[in-house]
Amino acid sequence: MSEAAAIQAPANPNELKQVVREMFGISVPGRRVCANHDSPMDYLTASFFAQQDLLVWANRGGGKTMLAAVATLLDAIFHAPARIRVLGGSFDQSDRLADYIRDMLERRSELLDGRATRTRVRLVGGSEIRMLAQSQRAVRGQHVQKIRCDEVDLFDADVWRAVQFATRSAGATRGSIEVLSTLHRSGGLMEKLVKEATSHKPPATREADASPSGKRLVSGGSCGYHLIRWCLWEVIERCPPERRCDDCLLADDCRPSNSPGQDGVARGGTGFFRIDDAIAIKARSSRAAWEAEMLCKGVRRDWLVFPEFSVGRHVARAGGELGRTVCGELGRTVEYCPDWPLYRAIDFGYRSPLVCLWIQVTPGGRVHVIDEYVRERLALTQHAGEILQRDRGRGAGVTMTYVDPAGTQKESTSGAACTEMLAAAGIPCTWRGSTIAEGLELIRAALAPAAGEPSLAIHPRCVKLIEAFNAYHYPPPGSADGAADTGNPVKDGPDHLIDALRYFFVNRARPKMGTDRKRY
Repeated sequence: MSEAAAIQAPANPNELKQVVREMFGISVPGRRVCANHDSPMDYLTASFFAQQDLLVWANRGGGKTMLAAVATLLDAIFHAPARIRVLGGSFDQSDRLADYIRDMLERRSELLDGRATRTRVRLVGGSEIRMLAQSQRAVRGQHVQKIRCDEVDLFDADVWRAVQFATRSAGATRGSIEVLSTLHRSGGLMEKLVKEATSHKPPATREADASPSGKRLVSGGSCGYHLIRWCLWEVIERCPPERRCDDCLLADDCRPSNSPGQDGVARGGTGFFRIDDAIAIKARSSRAAWEAEMLCKGVRRDWLVFPEFSVGRHVARAGGELGRTVCGELGRTVEYCPDWPLYRAIDFGYRSPLVCLWIQVTPGGRVHVIDEYVRERLALTQHAGEILQRDRGRGAGVTMTYVDPAGTQKESTSGAACTEMLAAAGIPCTWRGSTIAEGLELIRAALAPAAGEPSLAIHPRCVKLIEAFNAYHYPPPGSADGAADTGNPVKDGPDHLIDALRYFFVNRARPKMGTDRKRY
């Protein structure tokens, strides 16, 4: 019997933790500190026992790469024979994970079948692990049981799509994908995956899946990626009593705000992240970077076009008194008022969505965005029908429709311009040329004027516009994106809704330059 076969497979989370300690000399933290967070041990437990698609969001230095190496070896040893691919966002990331795997196997060299190379490891139980940088070649044509993606924000979009089709179940090993990454880039792939994961209901669990700590483990068969998250406080080392909280730079985050005299959470730390390192990182970081990279509170807002946007400040309450009788300036409610003019703002698209916003301006000059329409891959005449359907019940109708000036160009297939086709459908259009910067500055002035309250309010039904404000971003420093050369924001999705809003502000701020009211 081989040495690998002689190792007893763990039957529960406690045994799993013990096996990892004995085999690899690693004590995995199992303490959950923050609300709605998990622990690194929760990840290993879900990975080993549930074998489902997992999305791991953790802090810088939080052990993601090391734990991905542990999980990979556990699969290779106890779910053998298994074919496993580990894809790093870059060659350096792949090498780091490969180094972890080789170092761990030095303690258990009897498990190796031959010599471990930079990119491939074979185990005596028949499992094969390959560590590769993300690429089409690394993914296309692969039928493996496990794929682990490290730092997915660095992945090419086409490679990521191909990954979804590269796993196959074999024997008792279920085909699954695991994603491990920080969340720091607005509009990046990791942010999109986290939003999708948090929008799903928790998967069903079985009583047998409960861990000794009382936390239910994730059962197989759930929809989408199951999110597991931890931050600095789940991996911080134990803070010794000789350290004084009052003198510590970490105290504001470590100690509960409602208990100023209470010890910080690091007093009960069970992890590996050095306190001195955490203090040094915080001392040289901005607050935004610290919260995003170390506390996992959300993406950094450094490169957002509208960092001044706030849901609490700019998204109004639905309903209220505004639509009842007199349309006065009534607080923060935003509903249709028949006494105020109604406008549309349209950004054209086919593969990218066509966007239409419905906007009103109050007598006091406040701009209310009351509705949105976002659809793709429809003929313009179909869009026009949908837009006119939304207009019904809104009093005397629309005063003006502001559009992208590019819509005046005639199409090669129909011989007509988008503005002409909308006019024929009963939607006359107005436009004027402007720079992107001009329109963005007008929106900024409405979000955060130099004096007074914001003059822009958005109805909560405008979900896509709200998401666009939180995701519309400039290219980060060093980015290869073409927008870096122009100084303009990146055109990767949120721009379409912001463009429509730009057209409204630009046309309202200056006289119109063109109107198309043709009818056929």
